[in-house]
Amino acid sequence: MTTLKTSGRALFFSTMLLVAAITLPLGAVAVFGLKALGQPEVLLAMAESVLLEYLINTLAISVIAAAIALGLSLPSAWMIAAYEFRGRRLLEWSLVLPMALPAYVLAYAYTDALDPSGWLYRELQGLMTAWLGLRLPRLDIRSVGGAGLILGVALSPYVALLAKTAFEERQGAIFDAARAMGLSPSQIFFRLAMPLARPAWIAGLALVIMECWADYGTVAFFSVPTLSTGLFKAWFNYGDRSSAALIGILMLVSMIVLMFFEMRTRGRAAWAGLRAGAQARRQQVAGSRAWAMTGFCLILPVFGFVAPAALLLHAAFASDALPQWNMLLTQALSTIGLGVVAVVVILPAAWVCGYGLRNGGVLLQRAVRVASVGYAMPGLVVAVGLLAWSGLFTELADRWLDWRIALASTGLLLVGAYLTRFFAVGLGPIESGLGRITRNLDWSANSLGLSRLQVFWRVHVPLMRGATGVAALLIFIDVVKELPATLVLRPFNLETLAVAAHHLAADELLAEAAWPALAMAAVALLPLVILGPMMGQARASRN
Repeated sequence: MTTLKTSGRALFFSTMLLVAAITLPLGAVAVFGLKALGQPEVLLAMAESVLLEYLINTLAISVIAAAIALGLSLPSAWMIAAYEFRGRRLLEWSLVLPMALPAYVLAYAYTDALDPSGWLYRELQGLMTAWLGLRLPRLDIRSVGGAGLILGVALSPYVALLAKTAFEERQGAIFDAARAMGLSPSQIFFRLAMPLARPAWIAGLALVIMECWADYGTVAFFSVPTLSTGLFKAWFNYGDRSSAALIGILMLVSMIVLMFFEMRTRGRAAWAGLRAGAQARRQQVAGSRAWAMTGFCLILPVFGFVAPAALLLHAAFASDALPQWNMLLTQALSTIGLGVVAVVVILPAAWVCGYGLRNGGVLLQRAVRVASVGYAMPGLVVAVGLLAWSGLFTELADRWLDWRIALASTGLLLVGAYLTRFFAVGLGPIESGLGRITRNLDWSANSLGLSRLQVFWRVHVPLMRGATGVAALLIFIDVVKELPATLVLRPFNLETLAVAAHHLAADELLAEAAWPALAMAAVALLPLVILGPMMGQARASRN
């Protein structure tokens, strides 16, 4: 009993310490926002002018992206997890392909081709006129709908990966009984599979919505006014920190409300306990049904990766833009190094806080939820918050200790920004995986004399290999694609692939930007090749 109390206190203090570190930049945003609330005339001016438009556009983009992510990801994840058909193994790993290219890169590629002045739009227009005598409808991709579509396709793997992991660990007896009772495949999916996997796909959906709120590259390229672009304009273009702080605290409070609302709607929903050998086997399908499944599962990888990658290659070759191999290699190594460091820092924090959610009280759970909202804040806002704390630390160290220390441009602040931004990405799979482990296993292990630490290493870690691999994969890919925080906080002479692509695209050199963008995709896919066999062996060992 004394050992359990001691481990409980250690869990509480370690989790709260991590939460304090993660929310440090958000604290600066909150301070600026509270100061701005003392100026009601600023809030009234924004409410009468642009704030409502910012909020409506942000909500609309989030709804569109969430609907696309759910509509395409959940059925694809279920088909790959529950059925055996030709090409399933290849399609299983193709679900992650849309994550390899950032949403803003998809925006560049599709706009260059499908804008009314784009080459592909002109070609299609010519074919329509020559063959059918009709004019192709004008495609307004630079719009709220276009931004939602691009973000929905690019962010769909958040839902697909978590849902597929949950579907694969389902208990076969439940679905066998459902089929014996005469339920159709669609009824089994909607009435059994989706409710049972709800904690997983809700966690993925929350990540999609938070990323939509934090996105800047896509909406800025499309010139769509959202809370994110409004914050950037107010802070960096107009120097209006009061308005920017108000937008920032609005985003922060909105995400906190969203997360607590999700917790209330989830209620006491939990996973059924896992039993050795209880996972269901895939059903063999063939013929037209198998072809239909293959076609549907191809939608996300084709439109989220294959098509935009082909469009980027076309732009590069059409302009005779040659890759600078030495520069690309240096940028790729810098990108990989930052991604590995971020995984090493964020993954243990996600494990500790995941345990806090599982075994802690209400206070600990709410603190972890608050720490998760950093994913919804734009990377540049997190960077500014860290720079504010860095400036304060430098001033105090110089005044009190006579130290000449500057944290800026050292890399430490950049890793701190990654921790704040992508903690929720690591926490989602860990929380979902721990939720699928019944507490009966813990109690049984404790009754056999195992300590909490032994239960962790001998019970939880083997069962959590798949979830841990997914968390590491998502963290690495997000860090590879992160642009604003890296752009501001990177050490001198350190250039990542995302920064290089951004600089070239900002100068309207899309053909030259194609090569670092494609190299970014190749780097983002590296952990998939490494972690894929490991995660497959982990599933096989449980079956």
